[in-house]
Amino acid sequence: MINILALEDSPPLQSFLKTLLAASGYQVNVRAKGLDGFALLSEQSFDLVLLDLGLQDMDGQDWLLELRQWSQLPVLVLSARDGEVEKVTALDNGANDYLTKPFSANELLARIRVLLRTNTQTSLALTCGNITIDPHKHTVTLAQQEVKLTKKEYAILLLMLQNKDKVLTHNAILSHVWGEQYINRPEYVRVHMAQLRQKLEINPASPKHLLTEPAVGYRLVD
Repeated sequence: MINILALEDSPPLQSFLKTLLAASGYQVNVRAKGLDGFALLSEQSFDLVLLDLGLQDMDGQDWLLELRQWSQLPVLVLSARDGEVEKVTALDNGANDYLTKPFSANELLARIRVLLRTNTQTSLALTCGNITIDPHKHTVTLAQQEVKLTKKEYAILLLMLQNKDKVLTHNAILSHVWGEQYINRPEYVRVHMAQLRQKLEINPASPKHLLTEPAVGYRLVD
């Protein structure tokens, strides 16, 4: 069953989304806080996010930017902010579509179907040996068994799979995953790489896939 995460702080709209989506054959989880949404994403696999920009604990634009650091899960913004600048900003930040409130049930369902159809057509899992990552569903499997990773671990693994067989320097990983302010702090990468090896390598002390390039960085190989 298609699983949708709806981040919406309005109780009436929460109720509307639950009823509409369930009646349309979707599984739906509704939360009012962005941090609760991230917690759910770390626990379950989702196919789509419906994102209100006015969350209880953070701005939806910031939530979207954070999500795009480690996931390409389709996002449909639902917002009363109807200005052109707000719409363009959301799309530039990684939203796949933008629907202005109020909207009809039929239009919302049509937008959802389009995004799910596009996602199905473009979703390509990345593999290395028996390690597989699905960037859209935000899932990682090892020998077809799902493995739970932290957001940083997931971001590192995704980056390495996108650059398989290439050497990634410590600073390249730091810049992509943590941000420019963490440049020249290789210990951050070492700690998370050790955790990844514990979860993904048969023998973490002698890794087969997550290789160290001494004094330079890391490389992922089949």
